[in-house]
Amino acid sequence: MAVRNQAQRSPSEKRAKLTLTDAHLEEVARLFGMLAESSRLKLLRALLERPMTVSELIEATGMKQGNVSKHLSTLLLGGFVGRTREGNFVRYGIVDPTVASMCMLMCSRIESQARRRVKQFG
Repeated sequence: MAVRNQAQRSPSEKRAKLTLTDAHLEEVARLFGMLAESSRLKLLRALLERPMTVSELIEATGMKQGNVSKHLSTLLLGGFVGRTREGNFVRYGIVDPTVASMCMLMCSRIESQARRRVKQFG
């Protein structure tokens, strides 16, 4: 079995070697916890299309104004979204590009699993 040096390793092998302290893992768990709410994921899905105001997010998600505001606060706290003032309006948008990557990665995984189940069980 050949041993490969760091330069020969694939990007996923290099990432697997990251040294994460317990404090890092606590922060990862905190951030994933912020995303572990379907209402927040609905907001992120809408914001993947374009930045929106609270009114536009209410229309896009069917959520109530209070819920939209509450969940946007959490997403702001986590650094997933940001806001800009435009006159009387505040527009929210995704500021962390990894959010789109994470969403696409998980959606792809779910689709692959569904296809395997259909194939397996007919």
